[in-house]
Amino acid sequence: MTSIKKAIYLDYHATTPVDPRVAEKVVYYMTTAFGNAHSTDHIYGDEAAKAVTQSRQNIAQLINTSPQEIIFTSGATESLNLAIQGSIKPNQKLKIAITTVEHKAVLDTCQALAKKGLAEIIFLEVDTQGKLNLNQLETVCKNGLSLLCIMAANNEIGNIYPIPEIGKIAQTYQIPWLCDASQAVGKIPINFRDWGITYLAISAHKLYEPKGIGALVIKKSHYLEPVSYTHLRAHETVLDL
Repeated sequence: MTSIKKAIYLDYHATTPVDPRVAEKVVYYMTTAFGNAHSTDHIYGDEAAKAVTQSRQNIAQLINTSPQEIIFTSGATESLNLAIQGSIKPNQKLKIAITTVEHKAVLDTCQALAKKGLAEIIFLEVDTQGKLNLNQLETVCKNGLSLLCIMAANNEIGNIYPIPEIGKIAQTYQIPWLCDASQAVGKIPINFRDWGITYLAISAHKLYEPKGIGALVIKKSHYLEPVSYTHLRAHETVLDL
């Protein structure tokens, strides 16, 4: 077996090394400022709470949103599951439009829901280069959807999708849009506030941060049904993004 020290790692779509500056901060908050951010009656908790607040502000600035719209998760897989399964309303079948080139965390979750009779899936066309058919997208949105799932950038073929154009169509027909931005945030501009995105999934380890950290950004005035951890596990969508 080739030694790791001699190998050249090129798959930065899968994961990235932690930036040494980030690692230094993480070690500090794990070993020195290790207080509970919800215990703010002493200096340890105060410093931890300040770090969480600053983290929210940094993310908000990066994607142009409000810190109050950010929910921390264990990664994009959990964020996507929360958004998709949280869109299911009582006694109402979910009508979801997705592309065939979405990450398996989206595809498998939607297919699991469809198998249980909880969702109807509409697959959006892509050409041989993975490009989206915006005319079909508009037709599908015009006919009504519960949720639209289109990623910002593809993890396999590298396509960057026309996010502002997709958002404009979604807004025109008042369709909630879940955008998997795992491969995009920190690499290309993302404007959550102005591009018509309803839910945005982020994974930290795609941009030089530790694994096991992510975020779900939820537009104000939108809400999701509560989803339990056991419910997430029931669909076997533990596919780390």
